[in-house]
Amino acid sequence: MDHKLKLRLLDEKFVISKMPQFAELPSVFAKGEMCFAMRTDEDLTIISPEFMAPNNVQQEIGFRCLRTDGEIPMNSVGIVDSLMQPLSAAGISVSVVSTYNIVYLFLLEEHLVKATQALQHAGHEFVHEE
Repeated sequence: MDHKLKLRLLDEKFVISKMPQFAELPSVFAKGEMCFAMRTDEDLTIISPEFMAPNNVQQEIGFRCLRTDGEIPMNSVGIVDSLMQPLSAAGISVSVVSTYNIVYLFLLEEHLVKATQALQHAGHEFVHEE
C-alpha cells in the first residue's frame, strides 16, 4: 500500500528514559502533558518532554517528534512501514509509538532535516499549525 500522510513536527524536545521494571511512575506524568509510559518484563520506558524527564535514570536526550496529522483507523495496513522505509533508506534511527489514532516518530534532532527531506521525497506532506 502506498500511503501519503500529513505529518506535523511538535515543538517540544523529548527524552527517552529507562527506569527499573517495577519503578513507580512519577506523579508528574498524571498532569495532562503528552508523554508515553511502557512497562515490559524488562523495564519501564518513558518518553516525555525534557522538562518532565525523571532524574537520576538512564536517558537518551535530544529527540524531536513527528506525528501523523489526523486520525488513522486502527485497521489501516502499512502506515508505519510507509514512514519507516524512507527513514531507514536515509540511515535514520527512529523510535515509534502508536496510539489509538496517531503514529509518533521520535528521532534525534540532528537528523531532523534529513528525515524531513526523506519523508517529503517519499510523498509525505508537512503541515503547520496556524
